[in-house]
Amino acid sequence: MLPLVPLFLTTILTGRATATPSSSTKAACNEIAAAVPSRVWSNQLSPNYFSEVNSYWSTALRDAKPACLVLPQSAQEVVAAIKVLNKYPDVLFAVKSGGHTPNERHSSIKDGVLISTRDLSGVTYDDETQIASVKPGGEWNDVIGPLVERGVAIVGGRLGLVGVGGYLLQGGISFLSAQYGLAADSIVGWEMVTADGTIRTVDASEEPELAVALRGSGSQFGIVTEFKVKAYPIGQVWGGMRIYSGGKADEIYAALHNFVPGNAEDEKSAIILTDVTAVGGTRIFLIFYFYAGPKPPTSGPLAQFLNIGSMIDITSTQSYAKLLKSNGEGAVLLQSRVSFRTFTLPYVKEAPHMYSEISDKFRSLVSDILKNPLRLTSQCSIDFQPFPSIIGKHSQERGGNAMGISGSDIDRVLLEIQCSWASKNDDAIFREASKQLTDWLEVKVPEWTKGREFYLPYLMNDAAGDQNVTGTYRGYGKFKALQAEMDPQGFFKTRGGGFVY
Repeated sequence: MLPLVPLFLTTILTGRATATPSSSTKAACNEIAAAVPSRVWSNQLSPNYFSEVNSYWSTALRDAKPACLVLPQSAQEVVAAIKVLNKYPDVLFAVKSGGHTPNERHSSIKDGVLISTRDLSGVTYDDETQIASVKPGGEWNDVIGPLVERGVAIVGGRLGLVGVGGYLLQGGISFLSAQYGLAADSIVGWEMVTADGTIRTVDASEEPELAVALRGSGSQFGIVTEFKVKAYPIGQVWGGMRIYSGGKADEIYAALHNFVPGNAEDEKSAIILTDVTAVGGTRIFLIFYFYAGPKPPTSGPLAQFLNIGSMIDITSTQSYAKLLKSNGEGAVLLQSRVSFRTFTLPYVKEAPHMYSEISDKFRSLVSDILKNPLRLTSQCSIDFQPFPSIIGKHSQERGGNAMGISGSDIDRVLLEIQCSWASKNDDAIFREASKQLTDWLEVKVPEWTKGREFYLPYLMNDAAGDQNVTGTYRGYGKFKALQAEMDPQGFFKTRGGGFVY
C-alpha cells in the first residue's frame, strides 16, 4: 500500500508530471533567474510558486502551471525579464496582478513565464498635488485603506479583494464613477516597461492620445509599474449589501429602470444589482448599495430601492475602506471555477420589461444544469450595473478613455454574467450557457430599441476571453495603429495574452 500523500502535494506533483515547457522556455527562465537573482522560482514545491499559482480567484486558472514565476520588486527587474524574453521569441508569458480575471491566458500561463506584480504594491499620496502613486500589485484594500486615513480616495474597485493593475488598465467601473468617471479616467501618469525593455514615463497632459489609449486597452502597451492617479476627498459613507427573495423581482426591476436615468441627478448614489440562480433554481437578489455621505437619501431613485423589504440588511454608515473590505469578504470564500461574460444594454425608456426578460432567459438556460444534485455548490448570476451618460461626461472632462464614452451618449446598463462551479467537466456547459444569453441579446436588443442603433462598447473588466472587446471601441483603428507603433514586433499582442487590437 502506497503511503498517503497530502492533497496539495498530489496536485503539485500531478502538475509537474504533465508540465512540458520547451527547451527555450527553460533557457529563458534560467537567464531571467541569473538577471534577477532570488526573484525567480521554477520549483512547484517552493512556497512562493505554490502560493502565487494558487491565488487565482477562479480555481480553473490554478491548473495552469508556468515554467517559472518571476516576482520583480522594481521596474528595473521587470526590464531585466523583458530583455531576456526578447531573446526568445517563441516563449510565451503572462502578467498577473491580483489574478481576479477568470480568463485563461490573461493573467495565467501554462509552461511559459509568469511575471507577477505581487511585490510591486502599495500607495503613497502627495497632499499638495492631490495625486496618489499606486503600484499595480496587491488588491484595492491595500490602496484605499491608507488613502482614506488621509481623507481621500481614488476611483477604484467596489469589492476590496479585486486586483489593482488589471482593473485600472481595463477601465474600471466604481461606486464613484457617477461623480468622477471610470477609474482609468483619473489616471494622469504611467510608469511602464515597454516591449523593447525600456522604462517609459507617460504624462497625460504631454501625450494625450496615448493616455486615452492606455485608459481601457488592457496590457497591450506595456507592463505598468506605477500609476499616478487623481484623488478626491471622502468622508463617512453609507452602504453595504441587502439580500432579497426572488418574489421581489418586479419591485427591484422597476426601481432599476428608474435608477438608471436618475443616477445623473444623484451622482453620489451607486448600486450593483445581482440576480442569482442557485441549486434547484433557487432565486435571490443581492444588491450592493453605496452613497457618498453618511445617510442615504429619503427620496429619489435610490430611496425607491431602499423601500423594498429585504430578508437580510447589512448596510450602515462606515468608512469607505471598511465598506470595500466588507463587500469583498463573501467573495473570498468562493473556491470555484468561474466565468465572466459581458454585454452592454441601452436604456430603453419604453421597455422596462427587458430586465426581467433577460433574467427569465438566463434562468431557462441554467435551471436544468443547476438541478443536477452533483452541482450543489454551483450558481449563475447577472449583475445589472447602471452606466448613466454622466459617466461619459466626466470621462470627457478628464481627457477621455479607450471606450470612447461621452456625455452625449445614451444611458446604459452593463451586464456581468457570471457562473461558478466545482468540476472541470462542467467548464464548457456553464460558459456555453452564458454565451447563449449574449447571442440571444444580440437579437433581442434591436427588437427592444425598434431598430435604433446606439454606441454600446463593452467593459473589458467583465468580458469573456472570446469576446472582441476592443472591436466594440469606436477608436479601434487609431488604437491598433498606436499599439503597433509602440510594439512593432507584436511582443505583447502575440505573446502576452489578454485582449488585443
